[in-house]
Amino acid sequence: MKFTRRLTVFFVALISLFTLHVQAQEVQNPYVMLEEIADTMVARIGNERAQIEANPNYLRTIMEEELLPHSDYQFAARMVLGRNWQRLNDTQKEQFVQAFRDYLVTTYARVFTQYDEAKHTLEFGREEPYQNERRVVVRAQLIEAGGRPPVRLDFHLQRRTPTSPWLAFDLVAEGISMLNAQQSEMQASLRQRGIDGTIKLLQDRAKVDIDLNEEVSLDDFKN
Repeated sequence: MKFTRRLTVFFVALISLFTLHVQAQEVQNPYVMLEEIADTMVARIGNERAQIEANPNYLRTIMEEELLPHSDYQFAARMVLGRNWQRLNDTQKEQFVQAFRDYLVTTYARVFTQYDEAKHTLEFGREEPYQNERRVVVRAQLIEAGGRPPVRLDFHLQRRTPTSPWLAFDLVAEGISMLNAQQSEMQASLRQRGIDGTIKLLQDRAKVDIDLNEEVSLDDFKN
């Protein structure tokens, strides 16, 4: 399988944004949280590789259990719709959030088909004060085997109260915001299809079977 540079950025971001199994006292430190992430996800995928190869759609289960609990997908769903969110009725809001959630699960699963544990290393920047903050940006560099230049990654996390867990809502990779990219796509879809058509689009994308032999490009998730 080919692993493009842009997809490599996205894949490692997913590891660093969403996976977490650390002690409760560490949850409140977003820097510790992110630095604990990669080993956990690498271990699970490695340990369950046989099951994944037998049933690639099992990757969805892993994404459901490991990624979504640490993703503020409800906030992200509202953000990608922008002002259009207020124009939706309650049923449409519920349907859109669910469709967006399921689409993210499939997106994550498709990206993880490209995983190669030998290629990717993250180096985190220094810890900044976060105790009194509701939002933080954790900076890191992606080091990829093969001598390519490091890639700058900025992870955006937020918490709703000082005692709430940190949740990931955006990644800025080499200056490009994933949230903004999704927002542009959803705005275009709304103009073309309306809200019901956009919900249907996300639902259809969420149903795509996971193929371990697929050569995935980040551009696949923007069209």
